[in-house]
Order: sequence, then C-alpha cells, then structure tokens
Amino acid sequence: MTEKQTPDIDTAELEQQLARGQALLRAGSLQQARELGEGLLQQFAESTSAYEFVGDVLLASGESAKARAHFKRAMELEPANADAERKFASALLNLSQAEIDRQMAHVLASDGVVAPPRNPDRTRNATVAALLFPGLGQLYNRQYAKGLAIFGSAAIGLMLLFYGMVIVPWSRVTEQAGNQTLSFQEQMGLATTAFVMLPIWHKLLLLLGMLAFLAVYIYCILDAYKTATEAYKSGRARRS
Repeated sequence: MTEKQTPDIDTAELEQQLARGQALLRAGSLQQARELGEGLLQQFAESTSAYEFVGDVLLASGESAKARAHFKRAMELEPANADAERKFASALLNLSQAEIDRQMAHVLASDGVVAPPRNPDRTRNATVAALLFPGLGQLYNRQYAKGLAIFGSAAIGLMLLFYGMVIVPWSRVTEQAGNQTLSFQEQMGLATTAFVMLPIWHKLLLLLGMLAFLAVYIYCILDAYKTATEAYKSGRARRS
C-alpha cells in the first residue's frame, strides 16, 4: 500500500492499525478486520491505505462490487496509486455470486446461454490427475475413500489384463522354446501364435476387461471435472 501524505494523518498510528488489520486478514478473522477497517475510515477519511485495506477485506469476503468502490476511492484520493489500480483490476476479474447471478439472469432473459462459473485451476488439475490414472482425480478432489477404491480396483484390473495379454502367451513361448535360443522375431512370432490359440472365453474376458477399464477411465475424468466445478460453485455461494 502507498499513502498520500496529508498533514492531518497520524502516519505512525495508521501504519500500526493497518499492520494489525493485515494480521487479522491472514488469520481469517474477516469480521474483526472489517470492524477495524470501518474504524480506520472514520478516523482517517482521506487515507488511501485505509480504503485499500477495507477493499482487501471486502474482496476476501467475496463482496467484489463494494471492494471495487473502495479501490476506486483510493485511486481518486491518489491518482498515482499503482497498488489501488492493480487491486481494482483484480476485483474486476473476481465477480461476486450476486453479480454472476445478475449476469446470468440478464443473459437468460435475452435468450442467451451462459456457462456456470468454475475455477479453471482446480478443474484443470482434477481433470489432468484423472487422465493420468483412474482415481487420482477423486483423490485430488479429496474424495479419499472413493479415489482409493477406484485406484486400487483399476490397478488390479490393469495387472490382470497384463497377465492375460502378456504373461500367459509368453509363458507358452518359454515352454515351447525349452533350452533353444530364439531371436526376438521368433519369440514374437511364437507369442502371437500363442495369443491366437488362446480359448475364446479367455479372449472374451480380456475384451470385457478392457471395455470395463475404459468405461471406468472415462467416468473418472468426467466425475473429477464435475466434482471440482460443483465444489467451486458451492464455495462461491457460501462466500457471497
């Protein structure tokens, strides 16, 4: 924060109160910080730092419109205040739930379509985690029981598929080769033949296993995306 110097401002006392207010903000005591900020505005009506601080509190409380008004007042008191300008721009990107609702109502009234608000970082991270392996997206979303169950089941299923598709055919290659030394091409030929000669029920189980794994994989991606988006929406609603 910067402070426009005026004769009637006790800078030492203001800085002391602002330091206390920042400590309250860091501790998450928004109500106490708000009360302190209101007192600062009464005592230091021409202080740009006081308006900035109250704007910070309002922004942390999800009241973006009121925060912008306080940052704007700080810029009016001190036009060269770069901190207030930066915070005002940040508040423009952080709409409150009430503002979002008004925008959605306006768009819907105009027969438009609006996408629900979402946190791009959390949604993206949850989706990427789900893409890496089934269950990781759920673990990222703190669905620990569900994530561990899916992760364990998928890992076991993948190992069974590997056993049926690789271990079984290659074990038959080892039996057929005996003590003979075979080239890689010969081994691959025997493995392919062994796989083709597997019983039809074995191949059907492998096919069903692959389809089941693919279905779980797709479900986990969609579920991780949906859960992260809904968690963000409910968080925004609680803050407004």
